[in-house]
Amino acid sequence: MKIKLGLKNTKLWFYFLLVCHLCVSLEANSMILDKYAWTNRLVIVVTEKNKNKLEKDVRQFFELYRCDVDDRNLKLLSFFTDDPIMQMLPPSVQSQTGMWLIGYDGNIKAYSEDGQLLTKLFEIIDKMPMRKGEMKSGSRDCIK
Repeated sequence: MKIKLGLKNTKLWFYFLLVCHLCVSLEANSMILDKYAWTNRLVIVVTEKNKNKLEKDVRQFFELYRCDVDDRNLKLLSFFTDDPIMQMLPPSVQSQTGMWLIGYDGNIKAYSEDGQLLTKLFEIIDKMPMRKGEMKSGSRDCIK
């Protein structure tokens, strides 16, 4: 009788610890993006260390169009595929290289394997309902 009870307690503890671990893991997966939710749109770039031309192109784009980037509340997050912090990103971002546009709500709005997304980045954002409201309430005029 005592052996069976001890085995049941062990199973309960195992399941309890498993659930706790899963909850912490789920929290960690969203933690890195949560601090930007509803305040910033994100461009996430994931490249391999030896193939980081995309990351350099995106940084150059952000510098060249700083006013437009700031006006749209864009932040750039850049990662290498072997960075341990990659485990804290959503699984869809962890599994491949490229660039993602993440909206205020934390959902992926666009993806490209290369820099093609840069050519239509502002156009995609400007079609978003919240962006339309931002433009009506008086966004900055960037000198072209």
